Amino acid sequence: MIAMVMSKLASNRGLSLLFSSVAALSAPQNEDQFYENKIRPILVSRCGSCHGAKAKMGGLVLTDKSSALQVITAGRVADSKLIQVVRYEGKVKMPPTGKLAEAEIASLEQWVAKGAQWPDETKSKLTVADATFWAFQPVTKPEAPRVQQESWAQGPIDRFILERLETKSLTLSQDEGKSTLLRRVTLDLTGLLPTPAEIEVFLKDESHEAFQNVVDRLLASPDFGVRWGRHWLDLTYWAETTGVGRRVPLRNAWRYRDYVIDAFNKDKPYNQFIQEQLAGDVPKSDISKEDDQFTPGNRNVRSERLVATGFLVLGPWALFNQDKTQLRMDVADLQADKVTRVFLGLTIGCARCHDHKFDPISSRDYYAVAGIFANTRTLVNSMPGQSWSGINERPIGFTKTQVRQFADEVENWEKQLAQAQADEETAKQQQVLLKNELKDIKASKIYSAAEVTRIQDEIRAAAKKIAAASHLVQYLTFMQPTLPQTHAAEENSIPEDLHINLRGNAHALGEVVPRGFIKAAMWEAAPLIPSKSSGRRELAEWIADARNPLTARVYVNRLWQHLMGAGIVASVDNFGSRGDRPTHPELMDYLASRLVENGWSTKKMIREIVLSHTYRVSSESNPRNAELDPGNQLLWRASRIRLDAEEIRDSVLQVSGRLSFERGGPALPLTLKNVNTIAPYFLEDNAINGDDVKFRRTAYQPIMRGSQMEGVDILNLFDFADPDQVVGIRNATTVPTQSLYLLNSPFFKEESRKFADRILSESTSIEDRVSRVHRLALNRVASKDDIDQAKQFLSDFEGSLRKQSPLAKSVDSEVWTRYCHAILVSAEFLYRR
Repeated sequence: MIAMVMSKLASNRGLSLLFSSVAALSAPQNEDQFYENKIRPILVSRCGSCHGAKAKMGGLVLTDKSSALQVITAGRVADSKLIQVVRYEGKVKMPPTGKLAEAEIASLEQWVAKGAQWPDETKSKLTVADATFWAFQPVTKPEAPRVQQESWAQGPIDRFILERLETKSLTLSQDEGKSTLLRRVTLDLTGLLPTPAEIEVFLKDESHEAFQNVVDRLLASPDFGVRWGRHWLDLTYWAETTGVGRRVPLRNAWRYRDYVIDAFNKDKPYNQFIQEQLAGDVPKSDISKEDDQFTPGNRNVRSERLVATGFLVLGPWALFNQDKTQLRMDVADLQADKVTRVFLGLTIGCARCHDHKFDPISSRDYYAVAGIFANTRTLVNSMPGQSWSGINERPIGFTKTQVRQFADEVENWEKQLAQAQADEETAKQQQVLLKNELKDIKASKIYSAAEVTRIQDEIRAAAKKIAAASHLVQYLTFMQPTLPQTHAAEENSIPEDLHINLRGNAHALGEVVPRGFIKAAMWEAAPLIPSKSSGRRELAEWIADARNPLTARVYVNRLWQHLMGAGIVASVDNFGSRGDRPTHPELMDYLASRLVENGWSTKKMIREIVLSHTYRVSSESNPRNAELDPGNQLLWRASRIRLDAEEIRDSVLQVSGRLSFERGGPALPLTLKNVNTIAPYFLEDNAINGDDVKFRRTAYQPIMRGSQMEGVDILNLFDFADPDQVVGIRNATTVPTQSLYLLNSPFFKEESRKFADRILSESTSIEDRVSRVHRLALNRVASKDDIDQAKQFLSDFEGSLRKQSPLAKSVDSEVWTRYCHAILVSAEFLYRR
């Protein structure tokens, strides 16, 4: 395969062949949730009075699929009459009472572009009264079954897997080779490749503990938190900008990212991790002296817990919205939906307008939970009459040294701002003088064309100085120093229960619903929420309770998915009736119970999974097994998984020798622009990474809503998680633009050159260089065929170059750059087996 790619790359042909041997993987798109959360409320509340089931004005019912398709061309936004009229583009403007909000139009456009999917309501569904569904039953710890191949099973996990395989008469794949296994586990646990030194140590270690030692080393590595923290950030709406259709920078968003990475490295108990993110700012009502972590003296813990609540407040908020009542409900809706999907695997957002159509979740349940978040301060300056809102920020603990540093920063900032303002004023005065001079010269009628041109050039130069100075003034205004702050949640001073919003409309109020929890998941009477509390602390404790039937199951399923390629429940964000059924329900309960037994330790759970025999089998296929279980749901082999965008970028930088392991801190390139010279400020469209961060791991790169910036543009093409969505499973597409990027992007070309320079400096003979390339990039020993193919490629390409440039003294660098490039775009490099 590599030889074929090298040949095609050398001749600049075969782009369509690059990934032809690898089938594209599919992933759930969550169309149902998107329709229920975003589209149905618009069609019902904003369009329903004229085009609902009762009015049917013009014979059009927008909540009925067959009728709505009269004005929708699925997949073609510009051709859809619905989009044209809500954009107010022609004579017909809908709704006639006022244009939809920008965010509502954007949601409709996204829905139509993706095919205008309606939920399939013909599928079986649960009733609100039916809580007998498997996911709502208590977690048990089943005994591991007996199996025929006792010697193969190394623990309960293997027994649960093997029992299903033996029942279906499926043959197990053989054990994976040591080199490939080391590459697999190193990528899975750290997102990086094993080094040649690590490969050598592992290959030489013939002890029974060899693989266990590798796993323990990787779990202790700081790169473990980077890898698994990024998995968690996929679920959280985390980005360093906010706003619908805008790039409003969030100066302190990095603190939550660092908190998450640090939590995984410290192996923070998952139940504590839950409580800190949901209610880290709220002291426990019955806190003991031993656990008194909210006293002023315990500043670091208190600050950490405030940062943790960034989980709730960092989101894709529509900051420009004058309807603050609706905005408050939209924020609470997104928070309630995220919390229940991430921690409980439930799509509660579907019950905003009506009882859930498929799961036992009523509208009362929804407003009980949403009421908790409606009483949580997320946005500020969100009073009626004010257009812009901002994300809530709170000061965190600071030392005397930081206060002195802050005073110095303020003094320096004031000097810089005064100088920038003076420069701007000087440039303006200069421009006025030049314009007057030009006016006087033209009035005298005695002037040369050269003199006029000179003055006009000076006027334009002055205009550039004014623009630059004005931009700097805006930037410095945004960057006014502050004592350490973080984006964090806060309790409202006087909590109140919510009214049911009829059809999801915050201005059409029904009965009041007390703040509370989801009844179907109850195991006893609901905890009481004090009248002066939002209920977040009580909700956090309820979710983190070991008796909750969903919490541990959902989490271990997420861990299993990242290690095995698919969850035991494939729909990792949906454990409801519309989700997939577990392939190994007893195994899931075993893992959930083990998580709790081990103090909710993530590392212990991952360790048990990767030390199983199941994890270590080969990914080689078997025709008979593939016919009986084509989706490998029963795990008779390991899954072949393409590296995700971060793994590709980090691994390329790793082998080129340019990967920086500097960690933490801000990364956002604050290159700002301002519209109408009022807050908020926006990132420039052409903002690029600073030199201090551009070679760091991708987890530490700035993440934008919408398209990612130059330098990490690989994220735009290789299915990076959309920060406006809860993404438990990323898409895995294989499209021509990916191949074109791999072959032609400046990033791959430059890193291939750096890789080649590294190889040329470290080795002398062709054999040694090819072997070094394979150890660094493919993590295995180069075979004789590999070396022969490389020699042929190098010889052929060198001959081609010399024909083009006969006088060239050396073409080594270019030849080896092309060879390294071929390796980096090969399927063997881009896939984890």
